[in-house]
Amino acid sequence: MHVLVAEDDQVSLRIMQKKLESWGHAVHLATNGLEGWEQAKSIPIDIVVSDWMMPGIDGLELCRRIRNSELGRYIYFIIFTAKDKQQDIVHCLEAGVDDYIAKPLDFDEVHARLEIGVRIVRLERELSRRYKAIRKNSFQIIRMFTSLIEVLNEDLGGHCRRVAKLSLNLARRIAEVSDSDLPTLETAGLLHDIGMVGLPAESIAKRAIEMSGDERDSYRSHPTQGEVILKEIESLQPVAELVRAHHEQFNGRGFPDGLDGGEIPLLARILSAADAYDNLVHKWKIPLEDLPDYLQRQRGYQLDPDILDHLLAINLEAIQDEEIKEFSEILLDDLKEGMILAKDVRMKNGALLMPAITELTSYSIEKLKRYFQLKCIVNRLSIYKYSQGG
Repeated sequence: MHVLVAEDDQVSLRIMQKKLESWGHAVHLATNGLEGWEQAKSIPIDIVVSDWMMPGIDGLELCRRIRNSELGRYIYFIIFTAKDKQQDIVHCLEAGVDDYIAKPLDFDEVHARLEIGVRIVRLERELSRRYKAIRKNSFQIIRMFTSLIEVLNEDLGGHCRRVAKLSLNLARRIAEVSDSDLPTLETAGLLHDIGMVGLPAESIAKRAIEMSGDERDSYRSHPTQGEVILKEIESLQPVAELVRAHHEQFNGRGFPDGLDGGEIPLLARILSAADAYDNLVHKWKIPLEDLPDYLQRQRGYQLDPDILDHLLAINLEAIQDEEIKEFSEILLDDLKEGMILAKDVRMKNGALLMPAITELTSYSIEKLKRYFQLKCIVNRLSIYKYSQGG
């Protein structure tokens, strides 16, 4: 274990160092709380053993800083001090201290308390590993669903990917949305139209006013159908709620529940705006320059006015990007990570292999090369020049 010792007394510091090293730990030393804090930020510390009373930043403040930071790992914190009243112990625990050792130190006790910390840190690391594995499995399920949508309806699959990306762009501009909301929103964007799987492609391609009665009923049921599908997986229940609500309208005339204004979850309002925008651009082929007129008609009607303002700003940025975007043909052997596809990559039979706007990774580049070796794709791809570097 990497153990940080924070102690302003040099003799005590060296004694503690020798003891910890004899117990098999990698030891890092700090003579005050500020030094300890800087080391905690730069070194993968597992356990802190700190004196309470130190000049400047004391042991409790060091603990508070560690607890209030985002270091990406749990650090077990042991404090030692001559203070031994009940209120002192409570004060330490309230600051986030895990264990408390009274001076003068008994090193048999220190060793035993430290071993408790080692076990807890190892358990925490194992829980973190398992949590990451669960998240990985969840993402695999999401990718499977997304791929299913794309296989059954290529246009619908592309729409879902774009809506997920645009939803994140919108959300990051809205102060009320926290970083922890983003994975749920992105997943909802990818899966918001999963309830359409099974609907005839010709029905999906129609405007609502062009649909027959039965077609309209089937179409209007897709948010609830999507909710039913996703609720079967416990971890996707928050996503299912957003999928159900993504056709609610700000004026209360949407479906399936007729929610209005603030009754509609904020993330669902964001998803609805991204969905409407992408349909205008890709389904109805409205030029970006004309979109503001179409969007303004939805202000306070279908779309939340505040979210609409952010959507208009994104559209303006898209217009400006289109003015500078150019692409060139790149050989597969010249592809690099970070390059962005300007056009869909399709196999020779017309099937979509990789959609436009995909940012290439080492994995995707190798995948493309394998498909070329199998003579499924050509040797040149369209890549945006702004992503080529140099």
